[in-house]
Amino acid sequence: MKNVVFLLIFAAAAAANPIYTAADLGGIDGSATGYAINNSGTVAGWAQNPSGGQQAFVSTPTGLQALSSGPYESYAYGINDAGTVVGTTYDASGQAHATIWSASGTTVLGAGSYAMAINAVGEVVGGNGEAFSVVNGQLENLATPTGINWSAAYGINSGGTVVGDGQLSNGSFRGIVWNPDGSTTVLGTFGGSSSQANGVNGSGEVVGFASLSDGYQNAFSEIGGTMTNLGTLGGGSSYAYGVNDSGEIVGYSWLADGGQSAFLYDNGSMLSLNSLLPNNFGWELLQAYAINDSGQITGVGLYNGQLSAFVLTDPSTGPAGIASVPEPSALPLAGLAFAMIGLFRRRPWARG
Repeated sequence: MKNVVFLLIFAAAAAANPIYTAADLGGIDGSATGYAINNSGTVAGWAQNPSGGQQAFVSTPTGLQALSSGPYESYAYGINDAGTVVGTTYDASGQAHATIWSASGTTVLGAGSYAMAINAVGEVVGGNGEAFSVVNGQLENLATPTGINWSAAYGINSGGTVVGDGQLSNGSFRGIVWNPDGSTTVLGTFGGSSSQANGVNGSGEVVGFASLSDGYQNAFSEIGGTMTNLGTLGGGSSYAYGVNDSGEIVGYSWLADGGQSAFLYDNGSMLSLNSLLPNNFGWELLQAYAINDSGQITGVGLYNGQLSAFVLTDPSTGPAGIASVPEPSALPLAGLAFAMIGLFRRRPWARG
């Protein structure tokens, strides 16, 4: 009877939570990170190039397509359903330039600028010391809330709601929401000094992370002025980056043993994405950055000891034929910390 009860419990758990298939997106000449995914399952991010730097990419059915050439680094941070990609390229002097890759060509904007997100109608946002949007190929700064000295935009929804953060005079940061009516909302914290807003869905739900009084940071969801602490997977800190129109949230959390795991937050619970893969699957999913409206998730993990970009698909809801199932293999746990290498460079203002 005990075995029957166990099987019933296991079956109920399996029915409640998705069990994903995973695709390794490969690379250009080494490791890769998936940072954005559109509703067709196309991923944008960055991958190591032959010179050892990072190069922006977009995924194709035959592998990763580099979006820039030459020895200088580039990063892709956003993609919309039309396949237009936005990000940042660096020139010979090391200056950053917001960049838009579209079917009509590549647009490189002013020095010292970073493009971070694009919505369904092609509105681009980013930062150059002040949060901006791109209008007719020109940067236009967004209104800076009172008391904010510096700002950057990280996300935009189809209705034109923009999210990001800004710096207060005391040096701490606060999440900011730029509303379509021109008003702004400065977000709070969980008793600490700082917060950061990273993503927003079609209904205006904002996700990011905020500090606690003990200095740790926890992922949050903000709806209608109420910030909800999403908790952690046992460690001190967690960080939310993406949210889809169903309210499913992804990010990553530290674990009680000092490790790290990508998470899915759904129906009031934070779940390790590693627990939603078949046993002995060969992956250690470290960080999740984006989720589309079909529930497909992209990010970075360890596969065969290599930092690799992944796409997770729930076969019961996701588009057919996008994700493939790699063969299970032994996975070394050494090198977990390498997932954090370059985080500040990849995302110029992120403090997660």
